[in-house]
Amino acid sequence: MKKHTMSQTDNDISQKQERFLRLLKPSHDSLARFARAMTKSGEEARDLVSDTVEQAFKHLDSLKSDEAFLSWLFTIASRIEKRRRWRERIFERFDPILHDEAAETIARNPNTDALYDTQILYDALQKLPFKQREAFTLFEISGFSLQEIQEMQGDSLSAVKMRVVRAREALRTMLGDTHSQERATIHHLTNPAATNQLSISKDKA
Repeated sequence: MKKHTMSQTDNDISQKQERFLRLLKPSHDSLARFARAMTKSGEEARDLVSDTVEQAFKHLDSLKSDEAFLSWLFTIASRIEKRRRWRERIFERFDPILHDEAAETIARNPNTDALYDTQILYDALQKLPFKQREAFTLFEISGFSLQEIQEMQGDSLSAVKMRVVRAREALRTMLGDTHSQERATIHHLTNPAATNQLSISKDKA
């Protein structure tokens, strides 16, 4: 009886691992992009991805539908990042050197302009309020619909739309008229069909 129970447990674990890897594989790159946009450095982004994957596997049994895996994964990542930032504010553990890794990467890569432009955008994203940055990243970079973001953020659809619009305007202001190439990076990273979903005009933002 004991051997049978142990064998059944091993089989359950194996099936859980297979299911998790099957769901994670097509979602990993999207998660990595989201993590990079939500954090201050590549190292923090990798930590966020790692922590998210660990928590997602641990709580996989709570996932009600495989079709909801990606939004469920992003919700976990968002909660982890919120807790991390809360701890930073409490203990004032802000790293004064934020760009060393990016600078080293740019120096090693021949396509420095594209990397520089992307880093400029990531730096600007960090200056947005958390929910604006989250909504913008999910909508523009990760390609989620406004309705899906509404479910993840737990607010009204109009509130989500307003956050995306305000984030766009704030980024345009921060990047400024002298950074046309950096502003173009927003369009390079974003979902091509995203603009059509926004019904709020610039004047209302």
